[in-house]
Amino acid sequence: MRRTFGFDVLECPRCGNRMHLVATIEQRAVIERILRHLGLPSELPTPRRARAPPDQEFADLGADAPVFDTCA
Repeated sequence: MRRTFGFDVLECPRCGNRMHLVATIEQRAVIERILRHLGLPSELPTPRRARAPPDQEFADLGADAPVFDTCA
């Protein structure tokens, strides 16, 4: 996550020291109970419809369509 988001998830936000993973929670009921206690949603969000591919999205723009250079 450090390379992707630019921060280290195992760095303590208070003192900057290295944190260690103590446990993982895998039981759905326990996870839902913790989320409810914290006032966070515990149900999965409804999936959204996929968007059109870029070539279909800009097809009606004609000459004004953006040009994507794939040769980098």
